[in-house]
Amino acid sequence: MRRTLAFSLASIGLFACGDPNAGALFADIQYGTDCDESRGCTPAPNRDVCGINNGDPCPEVGGTANLSCIINEVEGSTRTLTFSASQGGDFRISVRQAIVPFSGGSAGGGSCTVTVTDGPNTFVGACGSGTPTPMQPCQISNVQFCDDLGNPTVRGNIFCQHLANQANPLQLIEVHAKGSGGMAIMSPGSFRLANCDGLMIEDGMPACTF
Repeated sequence: MRRTLAFSLASIGLFACGDPNAGALFADIQYGTDCDESRGCTPAPNRDVCGINNGDPCPEVGGTANLSCIINEVEGSTRTLTFSASQGGDFRISVRQAIVPFSGGSAGGGSCTVTVTDGPNTFVGACGSGTPTPMQPCQISNVQFCDDLGNPTVRGNIFCQHLANQANPLQLIEVHAKGSGGMAIMSPGSFRLANCDGLMIEDGMPACTF
Protein backbone atom coordinates (compact mmCIF):
# COMPACT_ATOMS: atom_id res chain seq x y z
CA MET A 1 0.00 0.00 0.00
CA ARG A 2 1.27 3.44 -0.86
CA ARG A 3 1.95 5.56 2.21
CA THR A 4 1.58 9.30 2.64
CA LEU A 5 2.72 11.81 5.22
CA ALA A 6 0.31 13.24 7.77
CA PHE A 7 0.69 16.77 6.41
CA SER A 8 0.40 15.63 2.79
CA LEU A 9 -1.73 17.65 0.40
CA ALA A 10 -1.02 15.17 -2.37
CA SER A 11 1.08 12.09 -2.99
CA ILE A 12 3.95 12.88 -0.61
CA GLY A 13 3.13 16.42 0.41
CA LEU A 14 6.30 18.04 -0.96
CA PHE A 15 5.00 20.37 -3.64
CA ALA A 16 2.33 22.59 -2.11
CA CYS A 17 2.80 26.34 -2.45
CA GLY A 18 4.43 27.63 0.73
CA ASP A 19 5.15 24.16 2.07
CA PRO A 20 8.51 24.35 3.90
CA ASN A 21 9.14 20.72 2.88
CA ALA A 22 8.82 21.45 -0.84
CA GLY A 23 11.63 19.70 -2.67
CA ALA A 24 12.81 17.83 0.44
CA LEU A 25 14.32 14.37 0.16
CA PHE A 26 11.70 11.75 1.02
CA ALA A 27 11.91 7.95 1.25
CA ASP A 28 9.54 5.02 1.62
CA ILE A 29 11.61 1.83 1.94
CA GLN A 30 10.27 -1.48 3.20
CA TYR A 31 12.12 -4.79 3.55
CA GLY A 32 12.71 -7.73 5.85
CA THR A 33 15.66 -10.06 6.42
CA ASP A 34 15.96 -13.76 7.03
CA CYS A 35 18.93 -15.89 8.12
CA ASP A 36 20.10 -19.13 9.66
CA GLU A 37 19.77 -18.48 13.38
CA SER A 38 22.06 -21.43 14.17
CA ARG A 39 24.91 -19.34 12.72
CA GLY A 40 24.36 -16.55 15.22
CA CYS A 41 22.12 -14.32 13.16
CA THR A 42 18.75 -12.99 14.31
CA PRO A 43 16.27 -12.32 11.50
CA ALA A 44 14.62 -8.89 11.37
CA PRO A 45 11.29 -9.49 9.61
CA ASN A 46 10.29 -5.84 9.28
CA ARG A 47 12.41 -2.82 8.50
CA ASP A 48 10.73 0.42 7.59
CA VAL A 49 11.98 3.85 6.51
CA CYS A 50 9.32 6.42 5.70
CA GLY A 51 9.59 10.17 6.01
CA ILE A 52 11.40 13.36 5.08
CA ASN A 53 15.13 13.53 5.66
CA ASN A 54 15.67 14.83 9.21
CA GLY A 55 12.02 15.85 9.28
CA ASP A 56 8.51 14.48 9.67
CA PRO A 57 8.12 10.68 9.58
CA CYS A 58 5.13 8.87 8.14
CA PRO A 59 2.48 8.51 10.85
CA GLU A 60 2.91 4.76 11.32
CA VAL A 61 6.73 4.88 11.51
CA GLY A 62 8.55 6.17 14.59
CA GLY A 63 11.81 8.06 14.66
CA THR A 64 13.41 10.46 12.22
CA ALA A 65 14.59 9.35 8.79
CA ASN A 66 18.26 9.88 7.98
CA LEU A 67 18.60 9.83 4.20
CA SER A 68 20.98 10.55 1.37
CA CYS A 69 20.42 10.04 -2.35
CA ILE A 70 22.44 11.04 -5.41
CA ILE A 71 21.70 10.23 -9.04
CA ASN A 72 24.29 10.93 -11.73
CA GLU A 73 22.97 11.06 -15.28
CA VAL A 74 24.50 10.36 -18.65
CA GLU A 75 21.68 11.80 -20.71
CA GLY A 76 20.05 9.27 -22.97
CA SER A 77 22.24 6.47 -21.65
CA THR A 78 22.32 5.66 -17.91
CA ARG A 79 21.54 6.92 -14.45
CA THR A 80 23.74 5.87 -11.50
CA LEU A 81 21.91 5.59 -8.18
CA THR A 82 23.46 5.83 -4.72
CA PHE A 83 21.32 6.06 -1.59
CA SER A 84 21.43 5.37 2.13
CA ALA A 85 18.54 5.25 4.59
CA SER A 86 17.91 4.60 8.26
CA GLN A 87 15.22 5.40 10.80
CA GLY A 88 16.41 4.94 14.33
CA GLY A 89 19.90 3.90 15.28
CA ASP A 90 19.89 0.13 14.87
CA PHE A 91 19.53 -0.48 11.12
CA ARG A 92 20.48 1.00 7.76
CA ILE A 93 20.28 0.00 4.11
CA SER A 94 22.35 1.49 1.31
CA VAL A 95 22.92 1.00 -2.40
CA ARG A 96 26.01 2.39 -4.11
CA GLN A 97 26.82 2.87 -7.78
CA ALA A 98 23.82 1.01 -9.22
CA ILE A 99 23.86 1.77 -12.95
CA VAL A 100 20.38 1.75 -14.48
CA PRO A 101 19.32 2.38 -18.09
CA PHE A 102 18.21 6.00 -18.49
CA SER A 103 14.58 4.98 -18.94
CA GLY A 104 14.66 2.50 -16.03
CA GLY A 105 14.87 -1.27 -15.67
CA SER A 106 17.36 -3.44 -13.78
CA ALA A 107 20.60 -2.23 -12.20
CA GLY A 108 24.13 -3.42 -12.80
CA GLY A 109 27.67 -2.15 -13.00
CA GLY A 110 30.94 -3.47 -11.65
CA SER A 111 30.80 -1.25 -8.55
CA CYS A 112 27.17 -1.83 -7.58
CA THR A 113 27.08 -2.64 -3.86
CA VAL A 114 24.39 -3.22 -1.23
CA THR A 115 25.10 -2.76 2.48
CA VAL A 116 22.63 -3.78 5.19
CA THR A 117 23.43 -2.91 8.80
CA ASP A 118 21.41 -4.60 11.50
CA GLY A 119 22.46 -3.94 15.07
CA PRO A 120 26.19 -4.71 15.38
CA ASN A 121 26.30 -6.63 12.10
CA THR A 122 27.06 -5.24 8.64
CA PHE A 123 26.33 -7.31 5.53
CA VAL A 124 27.84 -6.32 2.18
CA GLY A 125 27.70 -7.70 -1.34
CA ALA A 126 27.61 -6.92 -5.03
CA CYS A 127 24.37 -6.05 -6.80
CA GLY A 128 23.24 -6.49 -10.36
CA SER A 129 20.35 -7.29 -12.65
CA GLY A 130 20.50 -11.09 -12.45
CA THR A 131 19.15 -13.64 -10.01
CA PRO A 132 21.17 -13.53 -6.75
CA THR A 133 24.25 -15.75 -6.56
CA PRO A 134 27.08 -16.00 -4.01
CA MET A 135 29.18 -13.72 -6.25
CA GLN A 136 26.33 -11.23 -6.82
CA PRO A 137 24.02 -11.65 -3.84
CA CYS A 138 21.65 -8.75 -4.53
CA GLN A 139 19.32 -8.05 -7.44
CA ILE A 140 17.94 -4.56 -8.11
CA SER A 141 15.03 -4.59 -10.52
CA ASN A 142 11.95 -2.73 -11.76
CA VAL A 143 13.64 0.64 -11.33
CA GLN A 144 11.43 3.50 -12.50
CA PHE A 145 12.30 7.18 -12.81
CA CYS A 146 9.07 9.13 -12.71
CA ASP A 147 7.24 12.35 -11.92
CA ASP A 148 5.24 12.05 -8.70
CA LEU A 149 3.10 15.19 -8.89
CA GLY A 150 6.10 17.43 -9.45
CA ASN A 151 8.58 15.42 -7.40
CA PRO A 152 11.28 13.59 -9.41
CA THR A 153 11.21 10.07 -8.00
CA VAL A 154 13.11 6.80 -8.27
CA ARG A 155 11.50 3.56 -7.18
CA GLY A 156 12.38 -0.11 -7.51
CA ASN A 157 12.85 -3.49 -5.85
CA ILE A 158 15.73 -5.13 -4.02
CA PHE A 159 16.18 -8.84 -3.31
CA CYS A 160 19.26 -10.47 -1.77
CA GLN A 161 20.46 -13.95 -0.95
CA HIS A 162 23.90 -15.04 0.32
CA LEU A 163 24.62 -11.50 1.63
CA ALA A 164 27.65 -11.99 3.89
CA ASN A 165 28.55 -10.44 7.21
CA GLN A 166 31.75 -8.40 6.86
CA ALA A 167 33.10 -9.74 10.15
CA ASN A 168 31.91 -13.34 9.69
CA PRO A 169 31.51 -14.35 6.01
CA LEU A 170 29.79 -17.60 6.99
CA GLN A 171 26.89 -15.59 8.40
CA LEU A 172 24.51 -14.88 5.51
CA ILE A 173 21.21 -13.06 5.26
CA GLU A 174 18.47 -12.65 2.69
CA VAL A 175 16.71 -9.36 2.01
CA HIS A 176 13.11 -9.65 0.88
CA ALA A 177 9.69 -8.06 1.15
CA LYS A 178 8.52 -6.80 4.52
CA GLY A 179 7.08 -9.69 6.56
CA SER A 180 8.04 -13.21 7.54
CA GLY A 181 5.64 -15.47 5.62
CA GLY A 182 6.54 -17.61 2.64
CA MET A 183 5.25 -15.08 0.11
CA ALA A 184 7.27 -12.24 1.67
CA ILE A 185 10.47 -14.30 1.77
CA MET A 186 10.16 -15.03 -1.97
CA SER A 187 9.34 -11.41 -2.91
CA PRO A 188 11.66 -8.39 -3.14
CA GLY A 189 11.73 -5.40 -0.82
CA SER A 190 10.83 -2.00 -2.20
CA PHE A 191 12.33 1.48 -2.24
CA ARG A 192 11.01 4.88 -3.30
CA LEU A 193 12.93 8.13 -2.99
CA ALA A 194 11.77 11.56 -4.11
CA ASN A 195 13.91 14.63 -4.80
CA CYS A 196 17.31 12.93 -4.94
CA ASP A 197 20.21 15.21 -5.82
CA GLY A 198 20.79 15.10 -9.56
CA LEU A 199 17.36 13.80 -10.63
CA MET A 200 15.27 16.30 -12.56
CA ILE A 201 11.85 16.15 -14.14
CA GLU A 202 12.50 16.12 -17.87
CA ASP A 203 10.39 16.05 -21.01
CA GLY A 204 9.03 12.58 -21.50
CA MET A 205 9.47 11.46 -17.87
CA PRO A 206 6.44 9.32 -17.10
CA ALA A 207 4.09 9.90 -14.22
CA CYS A 208 4.64 7.53 -11.32
CA THR A 209 2.21 4.62 -11.21
CA PHE A 210 1.35 2.81 -7.97
